[in-house]
Order: sequence, then structure tokens, then C-alpha cells
Amino acid sequence: MTEDPSDVVPGPGLRIARHYASEAEAYRDLWAPVLVRLARWLTDETALRGARRILDLGCGVGALLPLLRDGSPEAMVVGLDRTQAMVALGPRAFPLLVGDAVALPFRDRSFDAVVTTFMLFHLPDPTAGLAEARRVLRPGGWIGLLTWGSQRDSRARTRWVEDLHAEGAAEVDEKLAWHELVDTPRKLKGRLRAAGFSNVNSRVEMFVERPSRAEFVARRTNLGSCRYRWEALPEEGRRALLGRAGQWLMKMSSEDFEEESEVVVTVARRGE
Repeated sequence: MTEDPSDVVPGPGLRIARHYASEAEAYRDLWAPVLVRLARWLTDETALRGARRILDLGCGVGALLPLLRDGSPEAMVVGLDRTQAMVALGPRAFPLLVGDAVALPFRDRSFDAVVTTFMLFHLPDPTAGLAEARRVLRPGGWIGLLTWGSQRDSRARTRWVEDLHAEGAAEVDEKLAWHELVDTPRKLKGRLRAAGFSNVNSRVEMFVERPSRAEFVARRTNLGSCRYRWEALPEEGRRALLGRAGQWLMKMSSEDFEEESEVVVTVARRGE
């Protein structure tokens, strides 16, 4: 019997690509600038200068590419991401490709450095992705990674999720991230060593942010799981939620919008 394409469950890579394609512009405007600030924990401590070829693996909208170029002005800086819609928004001054992190379209030993920020947890098998990154690194080349550790939601976010539930917004049942596989230095060190890396250094930095009320609402209605639930509501449900939220948001202090996240900062080398 011929399989009906509509019955085929898309694999993780396709699901993630569809997710980010649906919010590419919002991601560029509302979230990418935040991640660029965090990426300086990698670029400020890693010897980019002297690298001739650098790969931003999981580059998204390419927000990090200019920062990598600043660190090594003579290097060719290449961006690769799984999502065509994200790559299409990247800066045209850089080579940008659509590709899979576990099947990179590059020859062995093509790069002096690979940087991957907040992407590794989107791979169900992160060790396979790290092994592929090692393959395209020259001996002595380095990889720099940022992943999320534990997180503490703000009071405002907790209240927003409660209001979504009160309006009957559908829960998100698609798994798009496997944070639990790479959310501590110990886990990162183990996976990097299993992939063949050495000289692994990993630490935790704390990221604290207080978005404005406008930023908070824009992110909750345009990004991530809250966006999915928001879009699942009928128009009258959205109006009701915004009406209630408008009242309690104005009563909240700046501290009520504070979110705290661990960022796991990791650097490793490829040996011979």
C-alpha cells in the first residue's frame, strides 16, 4: 500500500526548520540581538585572530557573523543553518548555506574554528553533531559552544502562561529541543570527548535580563511555545487575554520581568 504523505511524521530536523521558518523575522528582531551579546563570552576569550576559515554552525539569521569577522578580519566567515527562511535574512556580505549539522557539506579539515551558539540542543544526538564539527576542523582547530543550563522564569512569564491555560490554549506537544543532553559542563565535556575533542574547558555564566513590557508581550506572542499557544486561541480568546494581561502587566515592577538563565560556555580543541 502506498503511504499517504500526510500521514508521515516529519523528523526532528524538519520540525525544527518549520518552527524557525515560521518566526524568522521575529527571531531576527526580538531575540537574535540578545544572543549576540552572550556570544561575546566565546569571542572575547578565544583566539579568533589568525583563523583563516570560521564556520558559524547553526547561524540562524547570521547575527553573529559580523562579530566573528571583527575578531578575525582576514578570515572567511561562513554561516550554515537548517532553516532556509532564517538564512535568507542573513547579511549578504557573508557566504550563507542551508545544511544539516550532522551532514555538513564541507571537506575534512576545512575550518580553523567552528562556533555554535544555542544550537546543539536541537540535535537529538548532539555527539553526532560534534563529531561532524570535528571532521571539518583542521588538527589544532577549536570549537566554541554556548548552550542553556537551568533557567528561572520571571513572574510575568509565569502569569502569562497561567492566562494561556485559563483561555484553553492548546499545549505544545512537539519536542524541538533536548536541553537535558547538554545543559551542564559535565555533559558537554563528556560529549566532546566522545566526539574526539581534547583540552575541553567548560564553565557556567549567569545571564539576567529584564525585558520591557513591550518586549515581553512581543516575545510571548511571536516566539517559542507561547507563540504556538497564542496562535491556537480564537480571536476573542486573544483579546480577552490581552485585556487581562494589560491590567496586571502595568502593576508589575521591573523585577517581575527578570529572567535568570545559566549559559554553559565551552571551548575545546581538535587533536591530531
